[in-house]
Amino acid sequence: MKSLAVFLASLLAGSALANNLTVTNVTVLNAANGMADIRFDLSWDNSWHNSWTENGGALNVTNWDAAWVFVKFRASGGRWQHAILNASGHVVTGGTQIELGTNMLGQPVGAFVHRSADGNGPLNCAAMSLKWNYAATGLGGTNAVDVSMHAIEMVYIPQGAFYAGSGGTESYAFYAGTNPAQPYQITGEAAITVGTNGLNYSGSGDQQGPIPAAYPKGYSAFYMMKYEISQGQYADFLNFLDPGMAPNRFLNAYGSTRNTISQSGLLYTCETPDRACNYIDWPDLITYLKWAALRPMDELEFEKACRGPLYPVPNEYPWGDTLLTYMTGFNGLDGSGTETAKPAGANVNIGTYIAGPVRVGIFATATSARRDAGAGYYGVMNLADNVHELVVTAGDTTGRAFINEPGDGNEWTSASTWPNYYNYYAYGVGFRGGSYASGMSQSQVSDRSGALYYTGWPGISRSGSVGGRGVRTAP
Repeated sequence: MKSLAVFLASLLAGSALANNLTVTNVTVLNAANGMADIRFDLSWDNSWHNSWTENGGALNVTNWDAAWVFVKFRASGGRWQHAILNASGHVVTGGTQIELGTNMLGQPVGAFVHRSADGNGPLNCAAMSLKWNYAATGLGGTNAVDVSMHAIEMVYIPQGAFYAGSGGTESYAFYAGTNPAQPYQITGEAAITVGTNGLNYSGSGDQQGPIPAAYPKGYSAFYMMKYEISQGQYADFLNFLDPGMAPNRFLNAYGSTRNTISQSGLLYTCETPDRACNYIDWPDLITYLKWAALRPMDELEFEKACRGPLYPVPNEYPWGDTLLTYMTGFNGLDGSGTETAKPAGANVNIGTYIAGPVRVGIFATATSARRDAGAGYYGVMNLADNVHELVVTAGDTTGRAFINEPGDGNEWTSASTWPNYYNYYAYGVGFRGGSYASGMSQSQVSDRSGALYYTGWPGISRSGSVGGRGVRTAP
């Protein structure tokens, strides 16, 4: 038996200031009767599991970061496939627990690993193991099988009510009823009436409804990628795709607006693995999310991740106020993974001071406060800047048909309720949040100026200012 340990170098690997999420020492053991143990070491810096109160002690909040861990395998040098895990038999270490994420058939396709109690700091999980149900994918044994383990850092967004819209002057923002100065509170996952008797907005959509009960509204708990998809993540994704699909997902933008992903034969590499990936269009994003067994986020989940349960500040940014400091340059070597932002106190990459995206999470340190880090309420980074966030809109019928349907790890699987692309256009899709090329207004949490737009086929509409990230409803 041979095994291949490959780590998705997406979360600032090698950076002293970042989270250094690493998977090492991957070994396949105890293969028998269709099952095997995949043993590995998992570690990252600046891990947290915190509890606090809001609203004078009336609201309890618990939030943590996690690693979404999943496995790819190939038999006899064939196509990489996604591993199905067993429902039990996993071993956790380092004061952590595992929550399994399943596909639509109820089969476990990955695991969230996170602290089991409140704590902060480095997390080291030696000799963990996941029980692999290799028979579920038709394997008769693990001889001549390569195994590759991948990890993506996520943030847990707990169940709870929140507000859509801030009551400010953002373009096409959500509001309650007939009063644009009144945010609309979302208190559950039931269908939402759209219009003067419910959730309202003035544009960037058809103002029709309802928003169905099945559309994820952000009230239920979910996990969101802590960072935007990085160029290192995207290059690794290309290397694990079916070779018949990878060329269509190759961005072919090397040297444009700070994109450094290149192709040599069947190998894809990048020079700046920690930099946010741009030129991602909707077909690229949904393929990545299917492959990683995640799903797209929608625009209500975006607002929940930004502001949490707090009553909004009009025209606020994701850090909860209306103050920001533009990034204008770098301290240290740009692209090294250890570079920081200039000037001191910078917390947003907008306004074209930098001619493209920068490394994900560049404003955060081990001790930075929410505004200093440019972070949302729960600790998600770069929601205001760097690259626009592709989302499922609530503003047309295609978007409103979206449900909680996660990817199953197979890039070829059709996710039936995700907006797709037909006749050169993807309906039901928009973006939220600012980018390096935008002004201040799109960085405001409730700005919906891009919440409904159409994106074309690969190579036609890819934009240097657009990227994305994924989510998954909590188990």
